[in-house]
Amino acid sequence: MFLLLLAFIYGSSAIINSAVGAYQDAWFAFIIGWFSSYLLIGVYVYLSLLHPQRTLIDILTECFGRFFGKIFATFYIFYFIHLAALVLRNFGEYMNTVNYPDTPLLFLLIALAVVTAFAVRNGLEAISRVNEILMPFAIFFVIALFFIFFHTYELKNLLPFLDKGFAHVLKISFGVLTFPFGETVVFLMIFPSLNKKENLLKTTSLSITASGLILLIITLRDLMALGPELINTIIFPPHSTTGLLPDFVIDPFIAANLLINGGLKIVICLYAASLGITQLFGLQDYKLFVLPITAIVISLSNWIYESLPEMLRWAAEVYPIYAIPFQFIIPITLLLISIIKKKRSTEKTTN
Repeated sequence: MFLLLLAFIYGSSAIINSAVGAYQDAWFAFIIGWFSSYLLIGVYVYLSLLHPQRTLIDILTECFGRFFGKIFATFYIFYFIHLAALVLRNFGEYMNTVNYPDTPLLFLLIALAVVTAFAVRNGLEAISRVNEILMPFAIFFVIALFFIFFHTYELKNLLPFLDKGFAHVLKISFGVLTFPFGETVVFLMIFPSLNKKENLLKTTSLSITASGLILLIITLRDLMALGPELINTIIFPPHSTTGLLPDFVIDPFIAANLLINGGLKIVICLYAASLGITQLFGLQDYKLFVLPITAIVISLSNWIYESLPEMLRWAAEVYPIYAIPFQFIIPITLLLISIIKKKRSTEKTTN
């Protein structure tokens, strides 16, 4: 779970950094969003511990009743599918821009989606085992690159501090909280599968710490190497940073590193959506829905944006607002209802 959550948070955040809008204060905006995520993800963990055998779909039905619970469950299934489509498009655009400019975008989307669908059909345990092998290499690669580019860093790129005001930094940090940390609400579909739920809080806390450090390293690396203006002008800062070392051909390694973790994020979303539909209709095998949902994700991913600038604008300006009910309002409401129900149940048992 530690590595699975780490890979999910790292995912597409490595190519689309929601903190860069704060310019030279990007590192500070990221830290605020990162530290705030401990409280938000704590809500998800506590909610899961109150319902150890239930997924998010089951919790919604129990707290809101069958009718309203299924309505909210349908919304969440759409959110998981939409999130998979967003991440798929992010990596499709990255490959199309950086690695395969002459290849049709739709072909790249299909190629990546087919692999992720195959992974989902192999089950959650197989996904986690493969991630155990691959994720340590990704961590090592990020740390190694940070030191390789050390001679290109300029500390003046971190100044002046709070030049655009604290309110602007706070706004950007909220975007960091919703993307990527708030997206871990999808793990409410996975937590019930754990063998040792008593370690859930400790494991998630360690994973948030590790993933936050990795993304902070990437933010500082790109900011100090490229400067605040450039990271807001170019499309994919990590790719441009590698261009500062013309003697090293490491771009293929970066692309492979990003695709592995981005693919894992899509896999988790596809699994959650497939399992959610299965539970919503009281069926047994989630694998029946993997391919149809993958087809929907491919179509939605290809249709959702008209251009790459629109994708970046939507991620920075629209998504933080769009995510509020799924990441904040509904989970917090579920937690309050669960606490009240547990308290009443305890009082009845005592009496």
